[in-house]
Amino acid sequence: MNMREIILETLNDIANNCGASNNCQVNFSAESARVMIADKLELALKNHVLMLMEDMACPPSEDRCCGGGCHE
Repeated sequence: MNMREIILETLNDIANNCGASNNCQVNFSAESARVMIADKLELALKNHVLMLMEDMACPPSEDRCCGGGCHE
């Protein structure tokens, strides 16, 4: 899953979990709405970013593993 897909899935989850009416409009002018979305995106992207960082520090290779931290 790429970053775009993670962001779209997170926004879709926000839109689909709006309570009983299931009709949600996020007010981007409200700081609380922006903070809520940022928190959800940060959580959703955390593992993806960590894997990118690991891949940069120790590129996956078929014939070697970096310090025993193989990508399994």
